[in-house]
Amino acid sequence: MKRFISYVAVFVIGFVVCAGVLFRWYGKPAGNNGPVFVPTVSRAGIGLDKPVSSPVRKAAAVVSNYVVNIDTVGKPVHQPGGFGDFPDFFGFPFSAPEEVIPKGQASGVIYTSDGYIVTNNHVVENAARLTVTLHNGRKYSAKLIGRDPKTDLAVVKIDAKNLPYARFAKSNTLQVGDWVIAVGNALGLGPTVTVGVVSAKRTVDIDGKKLEGVIQTDAAINRGNSGGALADINGNLVGINTAILSTSPGGGNIGIGFAIPSNNVSRIADQLQKHGAVIHPWLGVGYGPFNSDMRKNLERRGVTKLPKQDGAIVAKVYEGSPAAEAGLQPGDIILKVNGKPVSVSENPGRGKTSIADAVSKAKVGDRLVMEVWQASDNQIVQVAPRLKQMPADFTNQQ
Repeated sequence: MKRFISYVAVFVIGFVVCAGVLFRWYGKPAGNNGPVFVPTVSRAGIGLDKPVSSPVRKAAAVVSNYVVNIDTVGKPVHQPGGFGDFPDFFGFPFSAPEEVIPKGQASGVIYTSDGYIVTNNHVVENAARLTVTLHNGRKYSAKLIGRDPKTDLAVVKIDAKNLPYARFAKSNTLQVGDWVIAVGNALGLGPTVTVGVVSAKRTVDIDGKKLEGVIQTDAAINRGNSGGALADINGNLVGINTAILSTSPGGGNIGIGFAIPSNNVSRIADQLQKHGAVIHPWLGVGYGPFNSDMRKNLERRGVTKLPKQDGAIVAKVYEGSPAAEAGLQPGDIILKVNGKPVSVSENPGRGKTSIADAVSKAKVGDRLVMEVWQASDNQIVQVAPRLKQMPADFTNQQ
């Protein structure tokens, strides 16, 4: 009996000790007493003995300083109301046409300390008045310096000095999977920060406009983010947010947004700042990939003596273009440009080039020396079209 009592005593003492330890470390059971809070947020691999500032927080603080809100007021639009041009009938007046003044909210990025701001062309193209609000709440009237519909970029200017401004990172070094943050005036709510990764780098066609080599991200981008910053984890600018894909009529975010790469932004903004416009070199062709699949497809159709290397197959040649004057025709295959093999990949790789890249890096009047397989006689020839200035209504071709 004494032995049994000893066992019970040991059990009770052990239970009390264990309960005390659990209470000491974890507190009272949650039950219906509300949420249980741990002392601090756990961060794997980071010591908890002192407060930690996340890289995203630091980057967001940097980017938010150089991102601005842009409020636009458009030119008056007359909307008909009923039968305004007719007299009253039976004593019932018809409403007269009314004047509507469109308004919008978007974003922009300061890129010089004296107030030059880059944003999207579609933000400013129909604006009669522009107002810029800085991160500190100060407001300025802005002047349109220039815009470029082809790249959907524009530059505006405010009369201010010693402003914080964006440092440009080289977007060609950005890789799929890299962390990025988007900052802009989302849905007109004011400065908003979202985080994601680079999902892809691709060419997209949005509303009939082709955007070359844009950065795709799952960082949430919504209406109002247009013209805002896409930045790396150090707060350096890697792109200007320009568009999203959406499955809803209102254009809600589904995790597919696009930004114009910073390499293109810096080049176009510089030209707009200096000249008020951008002169685009023009070749005048539409093309697609010539690869193993296309080769097999053409061979099944009876085409012979096709080149073994990949390239770009010409789908269309525009009348009066440099390509037409050089004798290029649909079905021809462009194999090399200026000695470099042609790729239709967004990232051609070392030693290769793409048609779009070769044209964009050239100037009006330059010749592109091209090695072309001609469909008319199944042989490889060399042509050298001299680039012209792109016509104003050709915003979707090379």
